Amino acid sequence: MPRFNLLYSVHKTRIAPVSQQPKVKGIADIVFLLDATGSMGPCIKAVKQNITKFVTTMTTPNPNGGAVVKEWRAKVMGYRDLDYTDCPPYVDNPFVSSVAELETQLNGLHADGGGDEPETLLEALYKLAAMPSTGPDEPLNRDSWRPMGQARRFVVVFTDAPFKEPLREPRGASIDDVILNLMTAKIVLHIFAPKKFDRYNTLAEVDKAQWYAISSQEGQTPQEALADYTSDPSKFGKIIEQLAKTITVQSEVPLVLD
Repeated sequence: MPRFNLLYSVHKTRIAPVSQQPKVKGIADIVFLLDATGSMGPCIKAVKQNITKFVTTMTTPNPNGGAVVKEWRAKVMGYRDLDYTDCPPYVDNPFVSSVAELETQLNGLHADGGGDEPETLLEALYKLAAMPSTGPDEPLNRDSWRPMGQARRFVVVFTDAPFKEPLREPRGASIDDVILNLMTAKIVLHIFAPKKFDRYNTLAEVDKAQWYAISSQEGQTPQEALADYTSDPSKFGKIIEQLAKTITVQSEVPLVLD
C-alpha cells in the first residue's frame, strides 16, 4: 500500500453504505486555521472581533426563509513553521459550541515566530484531514470530527505567507497527497491568502474550495495587504458575514459518500 494513501483506507473503513447514511443538513464542524506567525496579530484580532457576527449570521433564520445552520461546533488551530523551534509549530484546541469559548481560544492564540516567509500550512491541513471521526454510535468527541456524513466539515484558512513544499511531516509528502486526503475526509476549504502566492490556486482545486485572493496595492508587501484587508471593521465584517452565508448554504447540501 502506498505510504500516503493510508489515510484514505482508514476513512473508507469508517463509512457505512450510502443507503444507511442519513442525509443530514444544516450541521457544521468548522476549524479556523490561522497562521500564527509574527505578522498575523492584526488578522487574528479582526477574526476575534467578528466571530460573534459569523456565528449569528449562520444560525439566525432569515425572515424570508432560506438556509440556516441548526447545529455547529468550531475550534481555532494556529500553525507556524516546523523549522522554527522558538515557538510551538501548532496551537490546537477542542471543538466548542459557544461564541464565548471560541473567543477564549482566539485570545489564547498569539502571533509569534515564523522564521523564513513560507510556513507549514500543508502539514496543518494534513493533520486536520487525519483527525479521527467519532464513531456513529459513540458519544461526540470534542477532539474528533463528527461521524462522516453527519455534518459538513469546513476549514477556514487565514495567512499572509506561502507554504513550504514538500511536507516535513510526513516527510516527502506532496500537495497532491494533502489534496487527496482533504477530499477523502470531505473537508471544504475557504482560504484567505495573498494573490501573489499563486500556489494557493492548487489548493483551491479541492472540491468546493474557495480561495479569496487578496490583492496588494503598489508597494505593499503581502503581509501589509492582509493587514489592510482585515483592518476596516465595516468591510471585514461584511466579508465574514458573506463567509458565514456561504458556509450556511454549503451545510445545507447533503453529503454524498463514496
